[in-house]
Amino acid sequence: MLKRIGLMLTVAAMMALMLALSGAALAQEAPGGGDVCVSIKGDTKVDKGESTCSSDATSKAVAVNDSTAEAFADSKAKAINNSTAGASENSEATALNDSTAEAFVNSEATAVNDSRAVAFENSEATAVDDSLALAATNSKATALNDSFAGAFENCVATARNGEVESCP
Repeated sequence: MLKRIGLMLTVAAMMALMLALSGAALAQEAPGGGDVCVSIKGDTKVDKGESTCSSDATSKAVAVNDSTAEAFADSKAKAINNSTAGASENSEATALNDSTAEAFVNSEATAVNDSRAVAFENSEATAVDDSLALAATNSKATALNDSFAGAFENCVATARNGEVESCP
């Protein structure tokens, strides 16, 4: 139980760091026009409207419709419709429709429709329709329809229709 709490605190700290970085990006104003931001290999190709994005020389970030996307260290981040996506260290994050997705260290996170997904260290998290999915250390978490799934340390957790599931 103490391991799980420690791991959740680590994931929470990573989320706080990514949100702080996203806040800094939101403070920048983009010129008028459409609402899109594209950053490829550290170069901002498009920056119009309220959306913000940033990437390093190895990554790609795309933000559309009042969204924020940040990608670093061989990663990809995509945020659409008032969403936030952050990815680092060979990871991929996708957030759609009022959602947040964060992926760190060889991981993938996808959040859709007012959901949150966080994946850390060789893991995958997917959250859809008002759900929360957390995955860490070689794990996979899937939460659908107002559910919570937490997978920590080499396991798989799936929650559907209001369920709460976690492992180990």
